[in-house]
Order: sequence, then C-alpha cells, then structure tokens
Amino acid sequence: MQTHPSPPPSSARSRFLRAFPSLIAALGLVAGISAVPASAATPSTYFGLGDSVAAGTGGTDYTGPAGCLRTLQAYSTQLNGTNAACFGASTSDVPAQVGTAVNPSLRRVTITVGANDVGAGNVAQVCLGPDAGACQSAIAASTADLQTLPGKLAPMIAAVRAKAPNAVITLTGYPLLFTVAGLPASQRLVAAQINAATAQLNLTIASTALQSGALYADVTWRFLGHGIGSADSWIHRPDEPGLTPGAAFHPTSKGYTYGYVPAVRPFVG
Repeated sequence: MQTHPSPPPSSARSRFLRAFPSLIAALGLVAGISAVPASAATPSTYFGLGDSVAAGTGGTDYTGPAGCLRTLQAYSTQLNGTNAACFGASTSDVPAQVGTAVNPSLRRVTITVGANDVGAGNVAQVCLGPDAGACQSAIAASTADLQTLPGKLAPMIAAVRAKAPNAVITLTGYPLLFTVAGLPASQRLVAAQINAATAQLNLTIASTALQSGALYADVTWRFLGHGIGSADSWIHRPDEPGLTPGAAFHPTSKGYTYGYVPAVRPFVG
C-alpha cells in the first residue's frame, strides 16, 4: 500500500528474498498452532479490532457508528464476533477499542492495523495520479514511517493483552491491491511497486506479531488474481461509479467473504 519510486536496490531486494522463506516457515508454524480446536466464537468472546479493513469498509450493509464505516460484511461480524474497528484507526487507537476495563471473557482478538500508520492509502491515491513529485514525497514519508511501525505494533499488542489477558491475539495482513497484468501498460510499474510495498508492510506486521507472542493470518494468497485490473476484482477501484466515500482501495463484500473470512476463521474457532 506504500510504494517506492523505483525497484529496490539489489541488496535490499536480496535481504527481503532471504527473509521471506523464513517468514513463510514461521507462518506455517502459526497455522499449525491455530489448528488446535477452539470454542466457537461469540460476540462476547471474540473482538475484531483495527482500521477500516477490519471495520468492513467497502461492504454493502453499513451499520453504526457512522464515522467508523462498519459493515455487516466485516470478517469479525461474519465470524460471529464483535466488530469494534473503525475507519481511520491507527495502532494508537486500537487498545481503546477493547474497552476501558479488563475483559477476562475475551478469548479471541483479531487486529488489522498499520496501513494508516504508514500512510498507505495516501500513497495509493497520489501515485495513481498525474503528479510524480507528490508521489515521490508520499513514498518517502511512507518508507520512513514503516521503519517505526514495529515500535508502535509491539506496545499496541501488549496493551491489548493487558486488557484481554486470556485472549489469543492474531494480527492480519493486507491484500495486494493490483493484478498488474490486467492494468494499462502506463500503470503497471507503479502498481507493481505498490504491491511490493504492501508485501513489505505485511512482512513487518507478521514479524512483529510473532516476536510479540501474537499470531499472524495471511490474506495475500486468497486475493491473488482478484486485485484491481482483474476480471473479478475484490478491491474497489477509486473510479467506480457510485462508490461509497472511503471505500476506494478497500475489499468488496466478496473480498471480505472469500478473502478475509476463510483466512481468519482458523484463528478464531
């Protein structure tokens, strides 16, 4: 969701490629842990926290409060939990979504957050526009913010754990926004860069989650072939007629139902 003005240097690309297999192995281990039978989720035992993607923004059936842009298609709602997420939320907002008191009845917590901390939505919007200079500035700011994200995610996880001491905490990643091959040639380079940057964002979230004793649910593979540019996009294009404000670059109802729900279900029972 953030991007770079040009493909990363070979040394950086090599570091990423070396790290990626280790991450996949770690995620395989996490998937094994999550396979332990769990009690069925209920609104009182499972909370979905985080930003607009956790809230279900981009679905079809909006519900209150209005400013949070929650929908009934949110993955936490479809998995029989409480949707406490809100549009625009960053890591600093998440602990308050649990509530003000310790809740020992919570057994499962999922969190989708981090994109707003690094200005990912702004990068996607600006870099698909005509102003190359603005794109460069957005990229530079987002790249700098990504370096500080682990220092925000780790205390957020600790704060949620303090309020829900009996809960298993799972962070999720974000889908790649674009199916590059289906885009006009003029858009392919920047779209590929944004996809690569989303992978870096997901890598940062996953590694910090695992280091903090939380789990990680990957959604990338389920969205492959369903990005903007595909014949069956599960991501809202910013130029869609009649698009709900705030829904651009968010999953559609199908994206939540067929992308997020099956990816998160093993972690919440």
